[in-house]
Amino acid sequence: MVGMTGSECNSKDIAASWFVKSEGGEPLGQIYRGEEAAVPSLGSVLTAEAKWRSAEVVSFRELGPTCSIRRFAVVVRVLE
Repeated sequence: MVGMTGSECNSKDIAASWFVKSEGGEPLGQIYRGEEAAVPSLGSVLTAEAKWRSAEVVSFRELGPTCSIRRFAVVVRVLE
């Protein structure tokens, strides 16, 4: 899966925003997702983010939407 930063995408392309934390609760940033990958899935692996090379989604919960964009709190296990 590939995330997008604000400079890489048009706001019309953003379907969801993920607020990512480590298993220990350390904030790891925010990832914007397109429609095809808006909802996290357990066990999926994220790659090429600023604070890690790869990380596995271990849990998530949906937060209330903002301006028609779905929001998720996502906990990951950093693999590298």
